[in-house]
Amino acid sequence: MADECHALLKSVCALKGINMGEHIYACVREDFVKRAFEDQQVQQMVLAGTYQPGSNAYSLKEAILEANNKQAASRLSTALEN
Repeated sequence: MADECHALLKSVCALKGINMGEHIYACVREDFVKRAFEDQQVQQMVLAGTYQPGSNAYSLKEAILEANNKQAASRLSTALEN
């Protein structure tokens, strides 16, 4: 990262009351969750795992399963209407 960008990022984090590690973690987490819902390969990796109930990974897997079930129900409903 260019020195100027690093300095700006550090300043923004200070303004928000977080450290750079926290900010970077939040960005990576947000990107990962997005990919888990949109990228079939990432989604299959998440769904194939076994996670501790209550963990972030467990919650993500449950959210993906719920979204997939809603999509399937919607497709079925549309098919039955036609």
